[in-house]
Amino acid sequence: MKNIFFILLLFIPVASVSQTNTGSTYSIKGVIIDSTDNKPIEMAVVGLYSGNKLVKGEAADKSGIFIIKNIPAAQYNLQVTLLGYDTARIAIPQNRFNRQQLVLDTIFLKTNDIMLSDITIMAEPPELVIKEDTLEYNAGAFKVAEGAVVEDLIKRLPGMEVDADGNIIKPNGKQVKRVFVDGKEFFGDDPKMATKNLTADIVDKVQVIEKKSDMAILTGIDDGDEETIINLTIKKGMKKGWMGNVTSGLGALTRNNKDDGMRYTENVMVNRFLENDQVSFIANANNINNQGSSDRGNNVRSGRGRSGRSGITSSNTFGVNIAKIVNDKIKFGGNISYNYSDSYAENDRFRQNLLKDSVSYRKSVSTDRDYSNNLNFDGKLEYQVDSSTMIVFTPNLSYNYSKSHSSSYQKTLAGDKDSTMVNESNSQDRMKTDGLSTRLRLDMSRKLSDKGRRISFGATYSLNKSSGSGTNNSENIFYLSPGRNTNRDQLVESNQERYSYGLTLSYVEPVWTNNFLDFSYNIEFNNTNNKRHTLDYEEDTGAYTYIDPDYNKSSETKNTNQNIRANFRSVRPKYTYNIGLRVAPTHTGSKSYVEDWYGAGHDSIVNRLPGRTAANIAPQLDFTYRFDNTRELRRNLRFRYNGSTTQPSVTQLDPTSNNTNPLHIRSGNPDLLPAFNHNISLEYEFNNRESQKAFSVNLRHQFTQNQIINYTTYEENTGVQYSSPINENGTWNTNAVINFAKPLNKSKRLKFSARANLGYNNQVGYNTVNKQSERNISKTINASQELNLSYSSDFFYGQFRGRVNYSKTSNTVIVNQQGTETFNFGLTYNTNLTLPYYWSVASDINYTANRGLSSGYNLNELIWNAQISKQFLKQNRGSLRLQINDILQQRLSIRRNVTANYLEDVKNNAMTGYFMVSFAYRFNNIGGRDNRGRGRQRDSENQDYGGDGDYGNRRGRGGRNVF
Repeated sequence: MKNIFFILLLFIPVASVSQTNTGSTYSIKGVIIDSTDNKPIEMAVVGLYSGNKLVKGEAADKSGIFIIKNIPAAQYNLQVTLLGYDTARIAIPQNRFNRQQLVLDTIFLKTNDIMLSDITIMAEPPELVIKEDTLEYNAGAFKVAEGAVVEDLIKRLPGMEVDADGNIIKPNGKQVKRVFVDGKEFFGDDPKMATKNLTADIVDKVQVIEKKSDMAILTGIDDGDEETIINLTIKKGMKKGWMGNVTSGLGALTRNNKDDGMRYTENVMVNRFLENDQVSFIANANNINNQGSSDRGNNVRSGRGRSGRSGITSSNTFGVNIAKIVNDKIKFGGNISYNYSDSYAENDRFRQNLLKDSVSYRKSVSTDRDYSNNLNFDGKLEYQVDSSTMIVFTPNLSYNYSKSHSSSYQKTLAGDKDSTMVNESNSQDRMKTDGLSTRLRLDMSRKLSDKGRRISFGATYSLNKSSGSGTNNSENIFYLSPGRNTNRDQLVESNQERYSYGLTLSYVEPVWTNNFLDFSYNIEFNNTNNKRHTLDYEEDTGAYTYIDPDYNKSSETKNTNQNIRANFRSVRPKYTYNIGLRVAPTHTGSKSYVEDWYGAGHDSIVNRLPGRTAANIAPQLDFTYRFDNTRELRRNLRFRYNGSTTQPSVTQLDPTSNNTNPLHIRSGNPDLLPAFNHNISLEYEFNNRESQKAFSVNLRHQFTQNQIINYTTYEENTGVQYSSPINENGTWNTNAVINFAKPLNKSKRLKFSARANLGYNNQVGYNTVNKQSERNISKTINASQELNLSYSSDFFYGQFRGRVNYSKTSNTVIVNQQGTETFNFGLTYNTNLTLPYYWSVASDINYTANRGLSSGYNLNELIWNAQISKQFLKQNRGSLRLQINDILQQRLSIRRNVTANYLEDVKNNAMTGYFMVSFAYRFNNIGGRDNRGRGRQRDSENQDYGGDGDYGNRRGRGGRNVF
């Protein structure tokens, strides 16, 4: 009962016992240390007693320090309590108060073996805590099914989305690029290795962070190159040894079950999370569309690659991740992973081409079979030479080999009432590609004074090489121009090579008190070579011999990009601001040619540009004002502006025609300039941790100079489209996101949250019909509303999520505006029920309705998944689970693409319903002993309300603590 009482001190203020103070008052100061690792213990509860009466209570800060003030000299007993530790008791006689402040000897707390199953905890953790640049979700507030992975947990977080590719999208629309575990990188830039393999039951918090670049952190100069990351904090009780699980499952499709209808999944995960060390081994094999890592080979496949949002995929993933602090000087981390995937996709597309006085239509169906092998290595070494000098080396290496086969049928229809056939095409495409990518980065930073003077240097080198070979067979019929009918049988070979190197120099100079001037200069050289050989089959020779110059254009492009930046930064207790100016000069030179056209070693130069120069100038501004920044309340307002450069891709620069689809021929433009993006944002954040109310508003505006868009030409009578990228101004978008969350009852078990999103996009496109070029501006309004309601108890968890999305597009030069207004409705309910004898049931139902799409695409789906599981074996290490996915057999895969040139609805094949029986075995030697928990880890053992000085370390509602 005493433990319970002291935990309650974290939730309610404790009134001091009234005493008669006739003399001087004193204070007591002490520090609390973990006896195992000699680290300070935050939020330990310190109670000062006079006899059996509590005089005062305090909580230790993040340094483990506590101070009890304004007490008279008397005889006391001091008691220190924290869940997971033995209670410490200290007698303080009255004669020790011989100074104004009594400093106690260091108080060491020992960990104990008390499980949460033995303790009743009296409060629910907050779902969401908002801090500067961070959304922090308490994992214990969102119960997931037995065996769920981190991705399943993220899908339940208000405002967070996981698309069909497994990409994580935060409320402001930004995509999460990396996942960290306890602040340490986890498999580099492959977030899926964490989200699809780590189990949700080990996670304490999910922190979504706008992280500054590694260079900005090292140099102290904000370069505006922020990225969105997720940091997973691991429950403290799971960071003292080895832990892991093994899962094996077997099942079958519940409909159309043929010889290939067998479904399987095999997973092995072994982790060791310590304060200074992390080791993880992951192995995953399945054929249920759970690709356990990102397909990193897409960037070296000669422009191929398919969205993971469709089709059926079998994959095998293996990976090892290590992070270690060797000593005060050396830290290193790295990972190596291998992924094999076999994907089959069917695509059905209907596109409305937007013309000035008419609309034409294109229907297409295709099948793709892709086999991909990816091997990747990431590393990072940090060396603290001395107290002033830091060196960081970051290498990356990846290799990809893939094979693919695709077939497609396509036809174009005129927009008249008879839907006159304009053309049709059949094609078969086979390709083998392999690619190698490497990147090396070296950064050095030296502090020149304690006041903040610093100089930094960085160097980078990268190389990307890929080659491909295959065949292209196509038959093309043009009904209005029969003379253009063609049959092609081609042998295609391509080689791409892009290398770049750059240097960065930065300097920070302190000016007066808490003010800094910083300067930085960066220069980067990029060289791109793209060679293409295409041979036509000749029946006379029975071989691929004829060189058609229209299919053999190669290119060479050189870019030089510079960034010059000056900035003034001021840091104050209530506010900080940065004011700066960035100048970004660029120089581009290129040539296109047909290799060996006139004979061996003699090229035909098709086009040569000696060089084009441009410069973008943009101010930089970042202002943050803190209205409140206490343990209980945070209110911040932040305004930001920054400019950034986007380089054109190899494909966009390559003038060689891509004739894979003979009805839509694409080519690059070596004259492209880099695009320059201007980003403006205004953010307001409010969070009351005691009431668990959270509110945030995020306003963003972006406009782009030299935006890279497609220029499309329609050939008269044939309907063939030719697309090539150009630079154009006039593209911009505005977005507003509002988040709100609060409990609805005193026990904080019933919780409500909402997210509203309103956006406006202005896109520019060009069409040319009958030699007349038309500039079209496409204006799209997007609005969405999401509501969340959840209830949690010791044995039950339920969550409703409702959402509605609205979109309307208008075009300046388009007469026919039909089919541009769409609605999407969704309702999700998921629940978990914990039953006696370690049984549990979980179910989720997701209803989606589409309206306003093309005929045949306005479909509804109701997806119902359910599972039942039983834990058994010694200490409940084993679990047996039966799960059924898509019980009603209604899964669809439909999406709409909107550009300034067309509207397109896409429908893909998807994984149908299946059932699976699986067995999972958990193991650990946490703290050097076998796991002692009973039942599945529920709710939030080791809860922390997050951030510096936050209340509530390990304050979640207890369940049975099981590993």
